[in-house]
Amino acid sequence: MNVYLSIAAIVLYGLAGGLQIRQIKSSSGEMLPALLAFGAVSAHAVAAITAIYTDIGIDLGLPQSLSLISWVICLITLLASFRRPVHSLLIAVYPLAALALLAELTLPPNHDILSHVGTGVFVHIISSILSYSVLSVAAALAIVLAIQDKRLKQHKLLGLSNLLPPLQTIEEMLFEFIWAGFALLTVAIASGALYVEDLLAQHLVHKTVFSVVAWALFAILLWGRATLGWRGRTAIRWTLWAFAFLMLAYIGTQVVLQWILN
Repeated sequence: MNVYLSIAAIVLYGLAGGLQIRQIKSSSGEMLPALLAFGAVSAHAVAAITAIYTDIGIDLGLPQSLSLISWVICLITLLASFRRPVHSLLIAVYPLAALALLAELTLPPNHDILSHVGTGVFVHIISSILSYSVLSVAAALAIVLAIQDKRLKQHKLLGLSNLLPPLQTIEEMLFEFIWAGFALLTVAIASGALYVEDLLAQHLVHKTVFSVVAWALFAILLWGRATLGWRGRTAIRWTLWAFAFLMLAYIGTQVVLQWILN
């Protein structure tokens, strides 16, 4: 069932992405892309959850984790598109989710089983996944903001007016996602400190250090925004640097431990 649902989600993501591009170009308001996208994220959800929750425990292998994170990113962006003009981001996140599912189906198995998970550790895992997903959307918005800012300064916005929302709107969305992701990351770090035992034995020292550095950079960015009015390129640079450390904390650590050191 996991394989069939993954394939179904990949196909639906492809159809939804293609129709989303057509919708943006024609400026139409048809609901079919959204319906297909909800079908894709529904199939993806079941596929991702059944891959992680096994008979012997929670499997947090890299392909399974990336599949779950990509699902959360798709769901967040899709829901946000009903309130904010982020439809252009959907064109990017659908293929990424499909690639994550394809990687889970085709890459050699690499399991990381947690057989006994208490409530505190479960909160840590969920808040970590949610914070990474939300801050991934923030990083994508920062990249969009950088592209639009550069083209605006070069007077080359022609052709992007239908694809991207105004600069001010993107910046507002960027900090909304950063605030939400920062709160979730705070919960993840605090719950990890309280409930995760023996960091050395579980090879979590590097992950913890990089996560704390990312948290500190996001905290400085939010402070600078509130007190000094940081925006534009300053906000973009701080966001991307902070997210780079967050990537090192999670994906970098997972790649080294599971794929390089095995």
